[in-house]
Amino acid sequence: MKKLLKNSLLTVALVAGLNLYAADRVEVSVNEGQTLIVELEDVSTVSLRDASGFILFKDSPALDGDYKKKINFSRIPEGTYFLNTEDLNGVYTMVIKKTFNGISIEEETATVVFKPIYRLESNKVRFFLTNPSKTNATLRVLDAKGELVGEVKDKAYTVNKTLDFSKMPKGEYIFKLSVSGEVFTEKLSI
Repeated sequence: MKKLLKNSLLTVALVAGLNLYAADRVEVSVNEGQTLIVELEDVSTVSLRDASGFILFKDSPALDGDYKKKINFSRIPEGTYFLNTEDLNGVYTMVIKKTFNGISIEEETATVVFKPIYRLESNKVRFFLTNPSKTNATLRVLDAKGELVGEVKDKAYTVNKTLDFSKMPKGEYIFKLSVSGEVFTEKLSI
């Protein structure tokens, strides 16, 4: 029980630290009511989507530098928009609302979806995911032919599973994780 408590506290500290780390690297502000100013550091992708999922803007800045972009909303219809930034650790989303008065950033709706971590140990794959929203996370494992060979579903705050491949043929496997509307794909040779 003591070990479980210690591990739980460590996980909470890790998630809080990653959230603060992400917040330091993404700065969004509004200029003159119709222009969104996005300033990023060490981010691989930035995109703006509407409520239906249509991508209005997408860019891939260098992971090792600063990035600044102004997005003019004057010709964009009123509605709800989602600014997504992605780095090596996860996808961070901010909600932007546009009304006839201008645009606003909905600070309390910012979310983070962490990317999974895989560790190969002999014929086993250790899978770890931090899932702060506790939404359904589904990991599908596909063989080289694309056939489903295994599936894990969980909605815990932290998911830590060991997948045993000792009875499976050696080769490449595709790991597809679906969580909070995001899909992360990884190929591993086992």
